[in-house]
Amino acid sequence: MKIFILWILSYLGVSLSSQGKPCEKRNLVLVMTEDHAIQTLSSKTEFKLEKSPVPNLSELLRGGLNFTNAFCTNANTGPSTASFLTGRYPHKNDLLQNGDKFSGAHATLAKILQKNGYETALFGKWDFGSEPEGFSHWEILSSGDQFYNPEFWSPKGKKNIEGHTTDVITDLFIEWLFNRKRNSARKPFFAFINFNATRRPWMPALRHLELYDDILLPEPSTLFEEHKGRAPPSRYQEMNIHRNLGLEVDLFLPKLEEATKEESPNTHSVKNLNRMNEEQLSTWQLSWRPKNEAFWREAYEGEALIRWKYQRFVKNYLRCLKGIDENIGRVVSGINESTGNNCILFYTASKGRFLGENGWYGDSWAYDPSSRIPMLMNDFRDDEYLMGTRSDLASSVDLAPSILGICKFDGSENMDGVNILMPSDESSDKVRDYIYFHHYDFPAQSMVPKHYAIRNKTHKLIHYYQFNEWEYFDLVKDPLEKNNLYFNELQKDDLNQMMKDMQSIRQSIQDDSEVSTMAEEWRRIYRGPNARYDK
Repeated sequence: MKIFILWILSYLGVSLSSQGKPCEKRNLVLVMTEDHAIQTLSSKTEFKLEKSPVPNLSELLRGGLNFTNAFCTNANTGPSTASFLTGRYPHKNDLLQNGDKFSGAHATLAKILQKNGYETALFGKWDFGSEPEGFSHWEILSSGDQFYNPEFWSPKGKKNIEGHTTDVITDLFIEWLFNRKRNSARKPFFAFINFNATRRPWMPALRHLELYDDILLPEPSTLFEEHKGRAPPSRYQEMNIHRNLGLEVDLFLPKLEEATKEESPNTHSVKNLNRMNEEQLSTWQLSWRPKNEAFWREAYEGEALIRWKYQRFVKNYLRCLKGIDENIGRVVSGINESTGNNCILFYTASKGRFLGENGWYGDSWAYDPSSRIPMLMNDFRDDEYLMGTRSDLASSVDLAPSILGICKFDGSENMDGVNILMPSDESSDKVRDYIYFHHYDFPAQSMVPKHYAIRNKTHKLIHYYQFNEWEYFDLVKDPLEKNNLYFNELQKDDLNQMMKDMQSIRQSIQDDSEVSTMAEEWRRIYRGPNARYDK
C-alpha cells in the first residue's frame, strides 16, 4: 500500500521534498556583515600581519567551501541585503536605494523555509523601514548606526542593552539558541545574524582600541591615484581619504563634541559617544588621548596627513572586523554546544569596501574592491560537498536558491539566482557567465553616478548612463582597473560583443529602469569645474 501511494504521488507530479518536511532537517545560520573588504581574508599577504585579523573566519575557510569570485548586485546595504534574501535583483524588489522600504509582499528565503517547517529567527541590523516578515523570532536594531548600548526592537517592545553592538547581537542569538535547547525544540531552524560594525565611522569595541597600535600597515599602490586612465566619474566622487574623511567625526580626534549638527551625515560618532555610560566614555577617551596628542605634535600636512588618515581608518576597520570575527567564534561554539554538528553556516557581506585603493574609503562602485564579497559555506559535519575553493562566478542572488537546493525545497523558480552548488553543466544560465551590477543612487553622499555593469572572469564593462560615459577593463592585464580601454581600437570587436551581451542580460532579467542620458545643463552641474577633483 505504501509503495502504491508513493507511485500515485509521483504520477501526479507531487514533490515529496516540498511538502513541508526538510530532507535532512539541517539547521542553517546565515551571518552577514555590513561590508567586508575581501583582502582582509588574506591579510598575511595584503597587510603583512603576523596573525590574521579574522582567525575564526580563516578556520571556517579552511574547513568549508569558499567562492573566490563572489560579487554583490548593488553595493548599497539595503538593496544588496534584500537581494540575498529574495534571490532577485534590486529592481524586482522595488528597493533601489538605502532608505527604501522593503515590501512584505516579496517571497524571501525565510518565508519559504518557514513554510517548509523551519523555525526562523533574525538578530541585528534590519534597515528596511518595515517590520520583519517570515521570522518567528526577531530582535532588531532600532538604528543600524548604533554601536554602543543599542536599542533593540522585538514583538515584545523596545529595550536598551549595554555593550558593544556586535557582542550584544551575538548574546541575543546564543540566548535564543539555548532557550530552544531547554525547551526541547524539534523544528530545524534558520537564523539570520546581521552585524553592522563595519559601517562608517568604524567604532570598535573598547577591548580592541589599542589593537595594531604598534605596527605600520602597508599602503596600497593606488593610495595616491590620480585617476587619469579612468572615465570622469572617478574624479568627481566624494569618498576620498584626503578630502572627505573627517578628522573629528570619522577618526576621533579632539573637539569631537563640537561636531553636533544634526544635518551632518557624519554625526553618528557623536551620537554613539552620547550613548556610552561614564565608564565606557572614560575608557574611550583615555585610549585615544595619547595617540591624538602625538598627531597634534607632528602637525601632519600633505601626503603625510593622507598616510596618517589611512593608517587610522584601516586600523579601526580591522578592529571592527576583529570584533565580528570573535563573535563568529562565539556563534560556532554556541552551535556546537547546543545542536552539535547538525548545522551549515553561511558567511557573506552585503558589499565590499575600499581600504585606501584609489585613495578611497567608500563603496557603491562596480569596481572590484566595492563589489567583491566573501561567500563561505561550512558544514559542521565536514561534508566534502561543501569543502574546497570554487572560482565560479557567484552573485548575491545565488545564495537563497543555493540554500533551498541544499534543503531540496521548491521556491527558487521565480528567483534570478541559480544554485551554485550544482555541477557547472547543470547551471547554464547566461547571467552566470557574467555578474550583473546596478547602482541607482545619485546624487548622494558619495557622489557615485548611477551605473550598470557586467563582469566576467577577464573583462568588465561599466555604463554611467546619466552622463553616457563608459569604462572597459581587461581584468587579467589590469586587475586594479586603472586603464579604460573603451576608446581603444584594438578592443573594438571584443567590446562590441560585450555590449551586446550587456543588452541581452538586461533584457533577460527585465531591468527596464530609466537609463536615459540627462540633459546637458544637468550634466554641467555635476561635471563643471567646481565639482571636479584633480590631484
